[in-house]
Amino acid sequence: MAKFLPVSRQEICGQLDVVIVTGDAYVDHPSFGPVLIARYLEANGFSVGIIAQPDWRKDDDFLKLGQPRLFFGVSAGNLDSLVANYTADKKVRRTDMYTPGNVGGRRPDRATIVYTSKLKALFPGVPIVLGGVEASLRRFAHYDYWDDKVRRPLSFDAKADYLTYGMAEKGILSLANNVAATFRSPSDGGLKTAATIPNLAIIAKDSSQYKDALILPSYEEVAADKKKYAEAFKLYYTEGRKKHPRVIIQPCQGRYLVVFPPEDLTSAELDSLFELPFVRRPHPMYRGKKIPAFDFVRFSTVSHRGCFGGCSFCAISQHQGKYITSRSLPSIKKELTEIIMEQPGFTGQILDAGGPTANMYGMKCAKDEGCTRASCIYPAVCPNLDVSLKPALKLLKEVREIPGVRSLFIGSGVRYDLALLDDDYLEELVKHHVSGQLSIAPEHICEEVLLLMGKPKAGKFLEFKERFEQLSGKHGKKQFVVPYFISSHPGSTLRHALELALFLKENKIRVEQVQNFTPTPMTVSTCMYYTGRDPFTGRPVHVPKGEERSFQRALLQPALASNYRLVAKALKQLKRTDLLASLTRQARQVAKDH
Repeated sequence: MAKFLPVSRQEICGQLDVVIVTGDAYVDHPSFGPVLIARYLEANGFSVGIIAQPDWRKDDDFLKLGQPRLFFGVSAGNLDSLVANYTADKKVRRTDMYTPGNVGGRRPDRATIVYTSKLKALFPGVPIVLGGVEASLRRFAHYDYWDDKVRRPLSFDAKADYLTYGMAEKGILSLANNVAATFRSPSDGGLKTAATIPNLAIIAKDSSQYKDALILPSYEEVAADKKKYAEAFKLYYTEGRKKHPRVIIQPCQGRYLVVFPPEDLTSAELDSLFELPFVRRPHPMYRGKKIPAFDFVRFSTVSHRGCFGGCSFCAISQHQGKYITSRSLPSIKKELTEIIMEQPGFTGQILDAGGPTANMYGMKCAKDEGCTRASCIYPAVCPNLDVSLKPALKLLKEVREIPGVRSLFIGSGVRYDLALLDDDYLEELVKHHVSGQLSIAPEHICEEVLLLMGKPKAGKFLEFKERFEQLSGKHGKKQFVVPYFISSHPGSTLRHALELALFLKENKIRVEQVQNFTPTPMTVSTCMYYTGRDPFTGRPVHVPKGEERSFQRALLQPALASNYRLVAKALKQLKRTDLLASLTRQARQVAKDH
């Protein structure tokens, strides 16, 4: 039987090789990034312990596993700590789905920096390796929404020895092997063999050895000049979309951030990763307290990594990569069979078998060298991309036939414009794989905004909605499409928000949730938000800020009594107060009907 990784001194004999500190609760499941890395290192011969959600105001939690032989790994967890701790309006969140009991406040702001500072003070000279989403997406100089300024690359702010980014299993293993072989201090700018380590960023005193590297504008330049910021963003964003990117260097205050290219796992390696001996449960130290994030993945599996979509507001392609790596069907079925047999409480429902976009499973780019397109499917599908939905269709059918599976739902969502390419896939999806509601993300309906978002035209959403409703009726299913929209995205004016509100009214769509755009590091949309320009065309972009953000959000939910005054003020500003009564009354009627 699989055992939990050690979390206390009593569970270890001697000295651990690596200790991983994470801002998430310890759930021994492959959907939790720090645990995935820990199990991967363990499978390759290293002893690893976990310090989960330490109290950063005291020393005790950081001392409980002692000093590791090789290094400390530090991660804010599955989310950027500021995204986890604050709403889009910078209000403190009271909940945290990665914490027992769903309570907020168990991870500090800028957790990567705070944890690293604590460890440096307690264990001087022990290398610190940063990882996770927070480190990955802050690896270059970046605009920080919460500080409203450009910050240095995270390695500089955290004063860490190494930073790993993206899906860094190979990089972290190579680094561990190098440290184990040399036991050298990284204070001179990194190991001699650092250039051979993928997914790694180091701070160097000299960059002249990297002859063919891409040199970005310096931190000082991008912090002082928004045009330079957009230039740097375009350079690293475009380079990162290649299958074989170069070393990227960014000067910073007399030193150099050196970022080595990534190396993804192969399909066979991805299979092996998910077959490691995970317990697939929260650690018993939580005494049964629910961890909401675990409930989402408990009866689910990941079928692939990466996303060809390239939506402007999304950083998945900057973290997981744009090219899809899919697991084999036998591996997926083996994992699900183990879940069915070993997970208590299983009732026959698999809640998801997907990835960032479920119906991209098995898709491939035929071009060996890749390309720099932001999206492989927008505004038109790239001719080099195999967009066949047959692998995804086969996955659905075969998983449904596993003994013990009564139903398989697609919790990770689908790209509806791709679903429309295959009638068989769409019918299978509607007939068997919707739990009553299917979440899709049109995000907006105005063409000018959709163009900046990298999303399909509104006609595609309406076409999908109509086909979904037709097929649901055909199969006697009472189920609905739940669309998600983003308000206050760069390029969206107040008039665009009103146009979307009227569209929702006309089509009798009640919006359950509205996401006010949150600028997070390394997305195209965040670059537009900060610079006021499209980084690819240089054209000015309207950026909603201040009260306008509240207006745009309120217009999408006029049925809420709390939004009435904001809607009234927005319509007055637009000189359309004639719409107030009908818009709010109609919205309330739609809400009542649902």
